[in-house]
Amino acid sequence: MRLERHVGGMGRARTQHYLRQRGWVEVDGEWQGPVAASEPVSMSRALHHQLTTDLSAALAGFGWKVAGYSPRGYVALEDPLDGSTCSLPAALRRQARRQKCPVKELTYSLFLSQWVET
Repeated sequence: MRLERHVGGMGRARTQHYLRQRGWVEVDGEWQGPVAASEPVSMSRALHHQLTTDLSAALAGFGWKVAGYSPRGYVALEDPLDGSTCSLPAALRRQARRQKCPVKELTYSLFLSQWVET
C-alpha cells in the first residue's frame, strides 16, 4: 500500500514542505534525514520513511507498539488486543475496522493529528 495516496496524494511541493518541516534536508537532489548518520535517499523513499514514523506514532495513541524495523525500513507493530505483530498497512486496516471507518479516512486523520502536533 502506498501510504502517500491515503494522505491526500501529496504533490511535489507539498511533499517537500512536509519533509522540510520534519527535519529532512535536500542535498544534491536527494534527502538527508534528521538523524545525522542517515544516508541520503530519494524523495519518495524519504516520504515513505517519514510517513511510517508519523503513522506509527499516531497509532501508539490506540495502544499499538513498534515491535521492530526491517532492514529496508518497514515497521512491525504489535497489536494491543492480541499481541500479534503485523505491518503498518495491516495495523491501519485493523484499527480502521475497530473504529468502523474507511482506512483512508483513519490514515488521513492520523496524518493530520501528527502534522498538527509539530
